[in-house]
Amino acid sequence: MPIINKPSSGPFTRTERIIITIPVLLASLLHSVNMSTAYVALPNIQGNLSATPDQVGWIITAFVVASAVGTVVTGWLANRLGRRRVFLASIVGFTITGALCAGAAGIEDLVIYRVLQGVASAPLLPISQAIMLDTYPKERHGFAMSIWSMGMILGPVVGPTIGAIMTEAYNWRWVFSINIPLGLLAFAAIFFTLPEADKRRDKLDWIGVSSLVIAVSSVQLMLDRGQRLDWFESPEIIIEAWAAALGFYIFFAHCATAHNPYLNLSIFRDRNFVVGLALIFVFGLTVFSTMFILPVFLQTVQGYPVITAGWVLSARGVGTAIAMLAGGVLSDRFSPKNLIMIGVLCSGISSWLMTEWSSEVGMEEVVYLTVISGFGMGMMWVTLTTVTFSTLAPELRTEGAALFALIRAIGASIGTSLVVAILVRSSQVNYIELRGHVNPYHELLPPEGTPHVWDLESTSGLLSMYHLVSEQAQMIGFLNSFVFSAVVVFAAIPLVLLLKTPRR
Repeated sequence: MPIINKPSSGPFTRTERIIITIPVLLASLLHSVNMSTAYVALPNIQGNLSATPDQVGWIITAFVVASAVGTVVTGWLANRLGRRRVFLASIVGFTITGALCAGAAGIEDLVIYRVLQGVASAPLLPISQAIMLDTYPKERHGFAMSIWSMGMILGPVVGPTIGAIMTEAYNWRWVFSINIPLGLLAFAAIFFTLPEADKRRDKLDWIGVSSLVIAVSSVQLMLDRGQRLDWFESPEIIIEAWAAALGFYIFFAHCATAHNPYLNLSIFRDRNFVVGLALIFVFGLTVFSTMFILPVFLQTVQGYPVITAGWVLSARGVGTAIAMLAGGVLSDRFSPKNLIMIGVLCSGISSWLMTEWSSEVGMEEVVYLTVISGFGMGMMWVTLTTVTFSTLAPELRTEGAALFALIRAIGASIGTSLVVAILVRSSQVNYIELRGHVNPYHELLPPEGTPHVWDLESTSGLLSMYHLVSEQAQMIGFLNSFVFSAVVVFAAIPLVLLLKTPRR
């Protein structure tokens, strides 16, 4: 039995809030640490398991899209089995699958285990968010969301460095092994503190759930495999596209006509909630894709060791931490539109400035733009989370939190798949384009004074030229990925203006 014997909605004393908050933060830390440590280890995993760039991207997208699919039934499971029980089961599943990932024999095994880990961990974020909103009174929700975001702050701050140290000192498998002690600690803390919420014997809308799962999975498979199979030249991609379109059509048509659908479409009457979903989709689309390509850029193009890539991602987490800590306080004093706009502009400007990088960009510029990007991410996250739920009816809160997490996860998975496709395709196309300019009759080959550096009649000269052309082609691929992120962020600016400022 938990030590706090009260209903989940309180009211709670200040001490009781602290007792509930700390374990919830620890549980949300599981998810953020796992994401941030995995990013920095991707190049090592790719080399160790002999994977291609698009295959290693599945390690991230498989986890994220599985989290999105698992989020679909989180609200129903929490209502039917009890929020506390589902929360504990999620922690156990996350810990076990973390051990399986650490022992994966090949890329296929690792992707399968990441899918299982994503499904198991899906309830962590929406349930922890709903717990925080229930634990604190409405006038303290801005503060509550800032505190809840601490779990997401610590992950990007310490996760990449921890993951880099473990990868450098041991190997990438230790990145997943860290989930085991964290999971055991989180389970014990939640077991002894979290009060149980009311249960409801709701029926699950299997038609709605099945169609949504098929649609989301089909979209992800299409994006993950499209580059490898030449997109719509492949029958598989055409089938997946039709399955996604049909799944979404059945889902929305069923929700609009069924008596008790999975998703109550009246939730979309709340303008702030709808705009918040659109912005969190953009957030997932750009933020997580940038987190994917930055360590790959540092380790492949610039040749930095994994520990350096970890420090750079941790610098991003520092910017996020500063913004999140300030955002929760400022949201109670300034217009949410202004704070979200600052976050959007910081993310967009930093991505656009990254498009001016070269393969020899200095580490100082990489770090300060990464910090600015992290600051924008943190400022947008806390304020957007608060304002999205500020006008939503309390009875729709759990459903809304699950949908909020689902859209963010879908955005993250789609964004990662798109930047991988842009990176791979741009690198291939530009390699062919640049290679066409290499010939023995070019006036700049070989360079004056260094006749043997790019001597196309020698093996060493050909090898040097091959590495140079490959590096520059890959660099253009990274720049195109940054252009994609910047354009998407700037296109979202009009959405911020549609938000309603909640009453004080």
